[in-house]
Amino acid sequence: MGAVWTSNATSILLKLYESNLQMLETPKKKTRIWMAISQNLKHFDIDMTADQVRWKINALTKKYKQCIDSECRQYEKFKYFKEMDSIYSQYNVDCDSYLITELLHKNNERNNQNVNSSLSKKPIESKAVIEMRKIRLANRIDSERNQSKVQLEKQWLVYLKTQEDQRQLRDRMYERSLKLKEEELELRKRELELIESLEGKIIDLIEKEHDQVLQLEREKCDLMKENLTIS
Repeated sequence: MGAVWTSNATSILLKLYESNLQMLETPKKKTRIWMAISQNLKHFDIDMTADQVRWKINALTKKYKQCIDSECRQYEKFKYFKEMDSIYSQYNVDCDSYLITELLHKNNERNNQNVNSSLSKKPIESKAVIEMRKIRLANRIDSERNQSKVQLEKQWLVYLKTQEDQRQLRDRMYERSLKLKEEELELRKRELELIESLEGKIIDLIEKEHDQVLQLEREKCDLMKENLTIS
């Protein structure tokens, strides 16, 4: 038979595995077991090496571990669960990566935790206690609502104060702006008055200078008339 693990070959493997465990004084020394099983399989026309035997046993053990650890009933889908369980319930067997006693211990711990959890449940409370809890809950809710209301009122007052401060600031800025404009207008007015005053003085000076020129011209004319009369 070729190197294929058929259903029949797997069943024979498990029987040989169990029988070899019975013969060995130290089950942890698995190398001799794999070699012995490999030789015995040849009597059934099953040609498997010691490594192939070890890999198959480890694969079956891994599947068995998953069934033990799983909370659902996966063992119903595992064809060789009964054979594996029969072996591991009788012998303290560990494979390369899985220790069966540890698996069973974990399973027992899980069952104990479930029992302790059910035992640790609180007894049913009386109606009076339930009513008292309801009253306390209602009082706590009212207290939280009142605190929320007070907090909202404080926030609203802060908001109003902020709005008032901003309004006063805008008013002060507006008044300042008006004052600056008034000062600007006053300066402009003074500037115009100064310009008008300077222009008036300039005109007066020009007129005075013109009058002086006219006066000089009259005097010249008078002198010329006198000279003509004398001559």
